[in-house]
Amino acid sequence: MVILLLVGFLSGNSLGACASEVRKVRHHRVAKKGRSGKTTVTSQVVKSDKPLDVTTGDGLCASKVNDLAFTILKKQSRIEPYKSFTFSPLSVSYALAMTSNGASGATLKEIEALIGQTAAANSFYSRYMARFAPSVAMSNYLALGKRFPVNPTFVKAIEGGYNAQVGNLDFGTAEATRQLNDWIKQQSGGEFQDIVKQTHVNEVAYLINYMKFKALWQAPFDKNNTWDRDFTCDDGTTTQVPTMFQYFREEYYEDSKCQAVSKKYDNSELRMLIVLPKDMKINKFVASMSAKDFDNIIAGLKTTQADVDLSLPRFETDCNLDMREMLRNLMPTAFDERANFSKLSNEKAYINRFTQDTRITVNEHGTEASGVTVQSFLVKAMHPQFTANHPFLYFIYDTTTHAILQAGQFCGNKP
Repeated sequence: MVILLLVGFLSGNSLGACASEVRKVRHHRVAKKGRSGKTTVTSQVVKSDKPLDVTTGDGLCASKVNDLAFTILKKQSRIEPYKSFTFSPLSVSYALAMTSNGASGATLKEIEALIGQTAAANSFYSRYMARFAPSVAMSNYLALGKRFPVNPTFVKAIEGGYNAQVGNLDFGTAEATRQLNDWIKQQSGGEFQDIVKQTHVNEVAYLINYMKFKALWQAPFDKNNTWDRDFTCDDGTTTQVPTMFQYFREEYYEDSKCQAVSKKYDNSELRMLIVLPKDMKINKFVASMSAKDFDNIIAGLKTTQADVDLSLPRFETDCNLDMREMLRNLMPTAFDERANFSKLSNEKAYINRFTQDTRITVNEHGTEASGVTVQSFLVKAMHPQFTANHPFLYFIYDTTTHAILQAGQFCGNKP
């Protein structure tokens, strides 16, 4: 799982004049009217050996992550019902938490409705990510333009609370574009290059969040048991996908609508949940789900372990999502001149661009890179057959708060 988030603040006088782009990166841009100047780079999190002491505020923040996960999952599944996609709700929430430190009034209320109170979110994310190092590496970069002053309190909140560095760039110059791309290239080990095509003189700031998750399965698949197998897509076509096989004992769940199995990563509190609909196309199944249903599946998994015959495609998915369109109805003032980012700057600011680019690879070794209300469980005398030969959902989540780091649907290896 690889994610890069870029938040840019542009002068409201030149909406549409900025041609910056982010591919395979999370890009969140804020348009602004005014003057600014500074830069932030968040160093990678350092692992904490202390258990996460989950407060009431933490629990609310984690539940907000999952609510957002299903909001995005449902919308994207409606848009592309037959296509694989992936995204990180945690990264979106993390970025919104940073952004909320610059918001006021109605805009702040809209953002906090998605992430919880800003103070609670700041506390949660400052402690939460350290639990998963080195499997999860995260860094942030706040580049502030020289022409528009940015509130020092906002800079301090991002620099201190999110372990960020601060500096200045001269937006509108080739050098500013180069420096942004160099940071992205360095953090991603060259995986993402030339993401920002150009900057604009009226831009106030870029806030970049890079997150990478890489972990091995606790019980890896045997490559000798991987072979091409038919995969039936929801549009009625059949394609061949490399399919991994494993017989193992693990948390298993089943009801009248789906099967679910949770596979553990080695030396980690993280797991991948794979949810396979039974007699329903993936977009209709997604439409029927909620964060509460996800919680019910997780609760069911904890009560049942089974010897499972698991057949799972080996796959890689790249995805770019426009988060501004995903969230426009939920935070409507943030994306135009009604926005109130007065804690960021005295000038008028709004979110001009907010995209996320994500990549996930699932193979025999591990993962590199979002439920149905249950009436009863089906207990079988024979061990379950979990054959993912048609579209399914997957979620990477932590076992303490159940917050979803990564989510997606796999619909076959189709362009």
